[in-house]
Amino acid sequence: MEARKISNTSEEFLNWLQVERRFAQSSIISYRSRLKCFVRDVGDIELDKFLMEHIFKLKQILHQRENSEVFIGVCLACIKGLLKYYREHYSASLQINPDLITIPKRPRREVVFLTLDEIKRFRESIDIKPLYGLRFRTLVEVLLGSGMRISEALSLNRTSIDFIQREARVVGKGNKERVIFFSEESLSWVKRYLERRTDKHEAIFITTGKEPRRLRNQDLTRYFKRQRMLAGINKKITNHSLRHCFASHLAFNNCPFTEIKTLLGHERLDTTIRYYVGLQDVERAKQAHLQYLHY
Repeated sequence: MEARKISNTSEEFLNWLQVERRFAQSSIISYRSRLKCFVRDVGDIELDKFLMEHIFKLKQILHQRENSEVFIGVCLACIKGLLKYYREHYSASLQINPDLITIPKRPRREVVFLTLDEIKRFRESIDIKPLYGLRFRTLVEVLLGSGMRISEALSLNRTSIDFIQREARVVGKGNKERVIFFSEESLSWVKRYLERRTDKHEAIFITTGKEPRRLRNQDLTRYFKRQRMLAGINKKITNHSLRHCFASHLAFNNCPFTEIKTLLGHERLDTTIRYYVGLQDVERAKQAHLQYLHY
């Protein structure tokens, strides 16, 4: 029987993650890349002979390359997951206990969101005369008015949206279907954009040109960077920033976290709280400062 190594077990493991654990395609691609890097840098180790020293070697290499703790964490989680999969599905006795592989904690990221004035400036800086400009403005309005992930927004089809109920069903993180809700303003921009189009492509957001295709996330990076500069906003703005805007302004207005969780499609409430719990406290402190400080 052929010895089980990383190389000849990886695809089986990744397929299990995708089918049984419902990992997103982007996560599968990331894990596949990490496993190939491990084989290249550390070696194609037989899983029965995998030792903690191989983990130490990996960490040493990644630190020498000055990779971030987040990147290192994903690499370690990937190897840890593969070893646990092999142990459980092949009833294997490993020389290493995968549970002892520690994953560095992700640093708490500061939530970047725009003020109402910055949102206004960002919107108004978009030239909607060309079709691509109208498309970008529509996407911005959809993200601000629904809190969707960019992958969810770009997956929308003409038939996805119920314009009367102002909602749509999308496949979110973990390939789980969920219902999202649109603001009236965002749907008015969708209608305006579709009315300008002359094609019959099913996707809501498509490229311009003779052979349009569904828009991809990587198509948008330069738009956000350019528009931020045109609007004179000194913050890094991405599609995810607009999702944070949606949630942050709900939090500022004292929307319950359980509702914010549902609207964002978070699986766990503590994910929502981790990002937005401080915002309500900051706003209350600001109002108290205005109300009670009198010199």
